[in-house]
Amino acid sequence: MIFIMSSAYCSDDFELEFGKIPPSFLPLGNKRLYEYQIELFRNLNESIVLTLPQSFQISGYDFLKLKSLGVKILYIPESMQLAEALIYAINMNSPINESIYILHGDTYFSSIQSLKNHLVVSKVKENYKWAYLFKEKVLNYRIKNNISEDYELVLSGFMNIEYPYFLVKCLLDNHYSFVDGLREYSNTHAFSIVQDDSWLDFGLITNYFHSKKKFSTQRAFNHLLIDENFVIKSSNWDSKIRAEINWYRRFPQEYNMYLPRFYCEKAGSYRLEYLYHNTLLELFVFGKLPHYIWRNIFGSIKVFLNTIHKFKSDKEIVFDYKAKTLKRLKQINHPEISFSKKYSFGNYESISICEILNSLDKNISQKQDIRLIHGDFCFSNIVYDFRSKNIKTFDPRGMDFDENITVYGDMCYDYAKLVHSVLGLYDFIVSGFSRCEIQKDKIFLSIDVSDEIVKIQEEFFTMFEIDKQICSIAIHLFASMLPLHADDSDRQKALFANVFRLYFYFKDKGLI
Repeated sequence: MIFIMSSAYCSDDFELEFGKIPPSFLPLGNKRLYEYQIELFRNLNESIVLTLPQSFQISGYDFLKLKSLGVKILYIPESMQLAEALIYAINMNSPINESIYILHGDTYFSSIQSLKNHLVVSKVKENYKWAYLFKEKVLNYRIKNNISEDYELVLSGFMNIEYPYFLVKCLLDNHYSFVDGLREYSNTHAFSIVQDDSWLDFGLITNYFHSKKKFSTQRAFNHLLIDENFVIKSSNWDSKIRAEINWYRRFPQEYNMYLPRFYCEKAGSYRLEYLYHNTLLELFVFGKLPHYIWRNIFGSIKVFLNTIHKFKSDKEIVFDYKAKTLKRLKQINHPEISFSKKYSFGNYESISICEILNSLDKNISQKQDIRLIHGDFCFSNIVYDFRSKNIKTFDPRGMDFDENITVYGDMCYDYAKLVHSVLGLYDFIVSGFSRCEIQKDKIFLSIDVSDEIVKIQEEFFTMFEIDKQICSIAIHLFASMLPLHADDSDRQKALFANVFRLYFYFKDKGLI
């Protein structure tokens, strides 16, 4: 049996960044940490128990995800320390006639070993109250194998206990001290020591950001390499990289505080400062920040957009939304998706994608307000610094719709990209929080979002003047991106359905 011990909330530093969540629920590369942790055990054929704080409200998405992974959820009273929580978990899963694996909820390794009665140790990385293997040059535990004296080795949060009920006795005898209980246990049942320096510790906020560098997401046409404190971006799409380089070089230097530092470029690539912050995607989808904190984030976004949109251009820039959408739609090849066929969504009248797009024409002005824009201003390309209370952004577009390299474009496009994230819930869909069915001419779509997300959306409407033009462009964004998701049929179907959801959502609000 495997116990992932995540029954205590993360520290206050994490709460500032994410809201109140347990460590196994920390975001990493469009997933939660628990998905990576569970993957470690896939070859062991053991039942897995994930402990969570009793007051933690799990989302429908996470409940179904854990169920699909075969994980049992066990809620534990928050007053319990680690040893008490482990005893509780063992008792609630009695009888246990086998050894148990214990993985701390803030711990990850590149792989694990399935040895009986072993402790995993790693080199200490930060100054903290670690559980050292050696104390004053003396081994803290009785061990079976030889290990060199290294006073920087600490217990790194993974172990196998061959006799779990004897461990319970030792923990009780030592007044619920986990370390002292392990030491007493080892006096009778000596441990094998395994050193594993692939340890990633997510228990400290500084360690979390450094460990996150191991998890990077990639798009089909981008390649990201994280090298120490730099992100090296390259692409097979050479003109796109040249466009981004041009954007960074021409961005007004007096406002560089909104960007990661831009470094040298080579053929087909460039280098940026690595930002030790969370993207708004991670905060929005995986965090639990209250809506009033998002008021500050949206305020910082508004200041940034007002700042860059002061820079105008009289040059002719190609931002023909409908032409781009129609061109993209011709690339779709999905058995359940048709653009001319009428579908019914909810209790609304049947309508086709083509009819939706035609109805948007009247809202999109042919005379565009051409300004300096970011051009891909969505949540995955924005981070927020809670200390300075400023955003930073990266991955600009840098070209118009005809791939002419320019830093300018329709300023409404930046706002539409925001709408695509906040109201369009794009990141929830891409992260797997949606369920979609298309039954002949009926579309069913559900997106698992909390009541707090609805309040955040209300804050967004309060902060920004979202008009019919911006909402219409946002619908075009969802329609035009469909061929980019051909690698996942279910996701492509959900994004298709979301065009209908957004259309009627905006229509109900008088924004279409």
